[in-house]
Amino acid sequence: MSENKDKKVKFLVPTAYDILKNVGISLKNTERSTKMILKYFPGEFTEDLLAENTERYSIEKIFEIVKTCFFEEYGYKTQKFDLNNLYQRSINSYISNDKDEEIRKVVHIDELLESTLFSFFLAMFKWSKDFNNPEMYGDCFIHILYLMNDCCIFGEMQATDANDSLLKILSGDIQILNLAEDCYRTVLVFTIAHEIGHKYLHSISKTAPKDKEQHKVLVDEEYKADEIAYNVVLNMIMKKYSVDADLETYTYLAPMMYMDFFDLFYYTDRVLYKTVLERTDHPIIKKRKGHLFAIADRDKYDFDTEEGNDLYSCFLDVYDEYRTQLLIKNEKGKLDKIKRINKRNIMKGLIK
Repeated sequence: MSENKDKKVKFLVPTAYDILKNVGISLKNTERSTKMILKYFPGEFTEDLLAENTERYSIEKIFEIVKTCFFEEYGYKTQKFDLNNLYQRSINSYISNDKDEEIRKVVHIDELLESTLFSFFLAMFKWSKDFNNPEMYGDCFIHILYLMNDCCIFGEMQATDANDSLLKILSGDIQILNLAEDCYRTVLVFTIAHEIGHKYLHSISKTAPKDKEQHKVLVDEEYKADEIAYNVVLNMIMKKYSVDADLETYTYLAPMMYMDFFDLFYYTDRVLYKTVLERTDHPIIKKRKGHLFAIADRDKYDFDTEEGNDLYSCFLDVYDEYRTQLLIKNEKGKLDKIKRINKRNIMKGLIK
């Protein structure tokens, strides 16, 4: 009797895999999202079409496609890789760090990252398109600032009224919705492949780094994981593995926009809260982008880049404008009402 009881107790003790696979909560509300899309894009969709697209382009489906493409490109077995897409209050992605190849791995893509990134693309592209409309200019700036401050810095999921106001800004602009969805999907592929890339690099590494080399090794690994991820993205664009795996050619620079997204996050934190990011395990954003551009220029990646270049050029115009306006408005004290300095200092450990 005692022996059976002990077995039951041991069975109930969660493993590291169980914890990583299940930590977090889900705030997704597919029914509400469907209603909002039908409300703000009348005549463009039906409930059945939205349900079909939700399934086809879900992060779970993209995750499985990336694993298949990764195996075809690198011959690396990914059957033991699982996804955690729950909300953990951070703009983050990571992969479990167990070095045993036989133990199941967990790739985490935070639900908050998904939600914020998609809205970021919507607001940035709409602002770019209607740049000369003063009302649209102001609304898009405010929404991007909200995403950077509330979502990125403080880890809060977008409020219902914020989603509602963003869709009002779009006002049935299906072009912007399509652009955002396509770039968002490309970035998800890049992010998932980047995390799996770390494990692939560990599997082929023969020696462990010495302590004094740790910083350089970690930075170099980020460059290599970026290269692997971008290779997966560009090959998915060129090879068209399947209908579900299609990435639009013009989104080939979406990973650079992803880097810019984080750059604006760090910049906003620095301007509003004087936060200086110090990470010794990642290269600075500017260098990561330069590395990605060098990869895209390789002769083996041969496809039409004109539309992608134009899209990114327009994106950068708005990127620069946001940085300029944030600095000006902050210096004039116009952003004081949105600042939560005490809470940010608590997060930084400056006050208790």
